[in-house]
Amino acid sequence: MFYKKQKKFGQSLKQLHHWNALLCTFLALTGLILVSSEFRQWLPQVRIWVKDSHIWMGFISILPLVFYRPKMIKHLRTLRKRKNNRMNLYVVLSILIALLISGLILTFQRNFGPGISAFALIVHDMMTWIGVPYLIYHSITRSGWFKAIEKRRAEEKQNKRMVIEEGNPIMNRRTLLRRGTGVGIVLVFTPFIYQWLKPYLSIPSPSEPSSGLPLTEAFSPMPTPAPKSKPPIGGGRNGEFRYYTVTPMPTINDDNFSFTIDGLVDNSASWNWEEFVNLSREVQVSNFYCVTGWSVYDVTWEGIKLKDLLDQAVIHSNATHVKFYSQDGVYTDSLTIDQAMQEDVMVAMLIDGQLIPNRNGGPVRLIVPKMYAYKSVKWLNRIELIDEEHIGYWEQRGYSTDAWVNL
Repeated sequence: MFYKKQKKFGQSLKQLHHWNALLCTFLALTGLILVSSEFRQWLPQVRIWVKDSHIWMGFISILPLVFYRPKMIKHLRTLRKRKNNRMNLYVVLSILIALLISGLILTFQRNFGPGISAFALIVHDMMTWIGVPYLIYHSITRSGWFKAIEKRRAEEKQNKRMVIEEGNPIMNRRTLLRRGTGVGIVLVFTPFIYQWLKPYLSIPSPSEPSSGLPLTEAFSPMPTPAPKSKPPIGGGRNGEFRYYTVTPMPTINDDNFSFTIDGLVDNSASWNWEEFVNLSREVQVSNFYCVTGWSVYDVTWEGIKLKDLLDQAVIHSNATHVKFYSQDGVYTDSLTIDQAMQEDVMVAMLIDGQLIPNRNGGPVRLIVPKMYAYKSVKWLNRIELIDEEHIGYWEQRGYSTDAWVNL
């Protein structure tokens, strides 16, 4: 289906090039959809299908390279006197191979661990925002219609009598057309590249002022960090969070904040902001792992151990699961009683000695360090003890109920 043997070598290469271009176009489009926060909010169910199709098409995209491999030596021989074309071939192959290998690692990240997965994500990002624009430029400038335009312009120029004047262009039309195409692609991708580079360049976001306490005006009193939180005993987080949300971020302040624990317990309880701030807190250092491949290491969290809250509530013997609610009114997830009682599962308020910002799930979020972050519910405002399994938001949409990180 993807390869039909041609009598002529050039025809075979052209067919492989066309299939590769089509597959790369599909992967680029689905990849852009996957990183779109708007698409995540509007069509979360479709996002799982897009993700699966992106992965499967990634496997299929290996085929053109497999069929090209036995032809590569002969192809390089035909380019031995065309240095630019040969270098271009090396660049294209390097981008494709880097995308495929990093994509495979991210697909099977549980078999590699978070360190390798995080590196693979950086490579995949780099090849996406730098390599893909180059592949697009490569595909456009080598397409039949583009060459037809170049040929037509060359013929028009040849038919005209050359007149040497001071106003003659400094480059020919072929060069202008190619450079114009390249500039257009760069302009389209520049905003995406900027967004990708912002965390690495330490560029503050408008939604997160450089003061470090973006919620100071919304909450009073502010929690006083414990001595281990500020300066953070973890030394400050190593890595940058990527912020996803399936709903618009809820507006939370000290007037509308509430936190409740209820369900199958003897002692239901509810706290307003001032009461919750005055609860006894502890400090821990743990890593934060996202199922998409990125990680943040050595984060100092301060909050209340979930185990302590559950012990105070006195769980009924028929309770089997703990269900968590987000103040966005949409997102939920759950843990078994045994999972919830682990020592490092925390209802956190502070990160590295500062109030958790709204876009990171603050002012209160769940932290389950040994599981992927879709279990760490943001904007946490209710804990309910239930007697049956609850399938969480992303699990309903295709994520695994087994969220353990392979450490």
